[in-house]
Amino acid sequence: MDANKQKILERVAKCFALAKDAGAAPNEAETALRQARKLMQQHNLQEVEVHAVLACEASVATGTRRTPAHWLHQLAQVCSAAFDCEHLAYFDQRLGWAFKFVGVGVGPELASYAYSALHQQLLAARKIFVQSQSRCKLATKRRRGQIFAEGWIEAVRVKVQAFAQGKPEETQRVIDAYLAITHPNLKTFELEYIEAKGHDTRSRLQGFQQGKTAQLHHGVSRQGGLALGDRV
Repeated sequence: MDANKQKILERVAKCFALAKDAGAAPNEAETALRQARKLMQQHNLQEVEVHAVLACEASVATGTRRTPAHWLHQLAQVCSAAFDCEHLAYFDQRLGWAFKFVGVGVGPELASYAYSALHQQLLAARKIFVQSQSRCKLATKRRRGQIFAEGWIEAVRVKVQAFAQGKPEETQRVIDAYLAITHPNLKTFELEYIEAKGHDTRSRLQGFQQGKTAQLHHGVSRQGGLALGDRV
């Protein structure tokens, strides 16, 4: 998108924001709405473009050059929900596989910070757990490691849900518009969870117990979201 069109879209978005502002005087709101529609007509702009320009994004490396495991997506999903975002995975020649968080305002930056902090803690906890599985095959260690990770993430999800208030419809419209324009061929899939049976159930329980000790410390918070100075 060229810089001139970007500026026009931002002007239109600001006009619509003023028109919807509860504190705006009736004549100000009407003028702003009329100006927004005029600009859209003059420059042949679509509503989806106006919504999309309000979106922000932030990326974070997953630390792997292989397709991210489902449990990494699960962690990204938890962070997305906490800050009213959506996440997608992409491959970067320099970073390897990375997650991109898309949302409004500071949401994506907070989601990417939360993912980075929790990811480090989860990897450390999972490594210690897998090393403790000494009397089993490598395949069993890997399976139990994933089950442990799923339990860990579920504990964090439970905590985060106490903060998350549900994504506003307007935010979802902005995200959908942005993804439709910038990633029209985006592919989606269902996340897979391993069914824990027998001794594997202890792996999930241990993961859940460890996940309850996960912490985030940061000097940033936002209304309606997770306060990063809190323990989750």
